Amino acid sequence: MNRFFVDTFYWIALSNRRDQWHARVRAFDDALTAYRLYTTDEVLTEFLTFYSEGTPHTRRQAALGYPPKPGHFVSSITYRQGLMALPGQGQCIDLR
Repeated sequence: MNRFFVDTFYWIALSNRRDQWHARVRAFDDALTAYRLYTTDEVLTEFLTFYSEGTPHTRRQAALGYPPKPGHFVSSITYRQGLMALPGQGQCIDLR
């Protein structure tokens, strides 16, 4: 099984169709099989902070936009199959 730590870059590129890396990250995400993704609460907080200075529409899209199904973005990614959202404690994470 492949294991990947996904940071703020990944979530921003995946959620923002105008991001220069969106197509590549989306293709990578779509191609994942037999995988485990890891992220942290801090990464999700950074994601929301990144969009917090945008317009109300931008903030709404960050929270509700991608994936295009009901539910909040951050809430839905924490329940995503193959993803482990680790509680942030400012400690090193052992992914073995």
